[in-house]
Amino acid sequence: MGLLVLLPLAGQAQTWSPVGTGAGSAVYALEVFNDELYAGGTFTQIGGVTSSSYFLARWDGSAWSKAANLITFMAADGLYAKDTALYIGDGGRVRFWNGTNMFNLTGVNSSSFNSTAYSMAHFQDTLYVGGAFSSPFAHIARWDGSVYGPLTTGCNYQVTDLLPFGDQLFVGGNFMYAGDSLVNRTALWNGSAWNRMGAGVNDDVFTHCVFRDTLYIGGRFTQANGLPASRVAKWNGSQWVKVGGTLNDFVTAMAVYRDQLYIGGAFTTPSHIARLSGTTWVPVGTGCNDNVRTMEVYHDSLFVGGSFTTAGGIPAQRIAKWHLPEAPVASFSVGSPTLCPNECSTFTDHSPNGVSSRSWSFPGGVPTTSTDSTPTVCYALPGTWPVTLTVTNAGGTSSTTDSSAVFVDVCSGIPEGLSRAAFSVWPNPAHSSIEVRRDQAQAQAMLRIRDAAGRVVQEEVFSGTTQLLDINGLRPGLFVVSLESAEGRAYQPMLVE
Repeated sequence: MGLLVLLPLAGQAQTWSPVGTGAGSAVYALEVFNDELYAGGTFTQIGGVTSSSYFLARWDGSAWSKAANLITFMAADGLYAKDTALYIGDGGRVRFWNGTNMFNLTGVNSSSFNSTAYSMAHFQDTLYVGGAFSSPFAHIARWDGSVYGPLTTGCNYQVTDLLPFGDQLFVGGNFMYAGDSLVNRTALWNGSAWNRMGAGVNDDVFTHCVFRDTLYIGGRFTQANGLPASRVAKWNGSQWVKVGGTLNDFVTAMAVYRDQLYIGGAFTTPSHIARLSGTTWVPVGTGCNDNVRTMEVYHDSLFVGGSFTTAGGIPAQRIAKWHLPEAPVASFSVGSPTLCPNECSTFTDHSPNGVSSRSWSFPGGVPTTSTDSTPTVCYALPGTWPVTLTVTNAGGTSSTTDSSAVFVDVCSGIPEGLSRAAFSVWPNPAHSSIEVRRDQAQAQAMLRIRDAAGRVVQEEVFSGTTQLLDINGLRPGLFVVSLESAEGRAYQPMLVE
């Protein structure tokens, strides 16, 4: 097949659904670990499972169950999975869950920091931790396997985001200084020193995402690099630049789903959740009725947590999922790729992932278009003819073109056993009538005219030496005129103009 193009499709039907019976209070963090979805937040009840304290719960695809009790609720990026451990910022300590049991990273029960730790990432095989703590380290620390250590003098205020990006560690939050540098809430750590990211942004950074190899951030800011940027910006390698249109409140969640960027937050236009379409934020169905605080892709759906109680207009207690089917991939087969003029072929749509609508294009064929799954198309003229199939479902649109799907040969239409000459056809090329002549009267014969595919389109009895035929009923094209009797069979080609 030829060119294959995949295009996202907007404006499809809503596919929101609840996740069990939901949570009794806000969901702040979602993370996938060991093929289960973990949730943390202020809730003490989720999916009918209750606890006497805040706790960590997990969804296996069909039901919620308790994982462990937590000391406090988690904010922002409070869960972080890496290899065989799910790290949890739980109060002033980092704990980790191995799928069965909970452990403190330091091996003791006392807090490592004087306030919340809730942002974690591995960089250069080292665990980094950020948060609201100011002691014993200034809002960011690294774990060497036995003790925590500082990053120079740290950051002067809260660190909410950590992410390895390129060969450095991205750090975001509401700090103004990293080390001795004025960085305005975003910075890069190279393992030994801090680097600025342009002129930074003018207010809090709450969340991040890598979309198509580009780092995006969301938060409360309205300027990036000194220019207008409404709550979302992206890093172009030298500075932060605006993304999308104006949002009327802050952004706290980001995720990539079906190769599209989604955001969630307190904004109400669109309603707490949106998708980037070109340079515009567009609704995700009818959205949610309150804050969206976290997002995570799990089992082919986008899971959304927050303070809302409806999603897409249906009840969904603080957690819901948005699902779009996978986009189809246009694919078809040709029943008879080689034809004679005026022959037909059947085409079959084999596109996977489900098709809600399709459109065929058959240049040179009859019909020239179709929406059937197995259309039959006829071709009158010789040549090589392309075929295009475009298919659509709620996940997107796919189009494929085979530039040489059908070859229509200049077939002779000459029956086996016929010989050339023995009579003449005049005029040739012909228009409305022809005169057929033979040198001498012979036995009665059948005068037949065949099209280029060998089908008889006109015939009559021939006797004597000359006969006039009306051919007004023939379309322009190549034909074969034959005289066939018991004494022999002969033909002459004829072109009708």
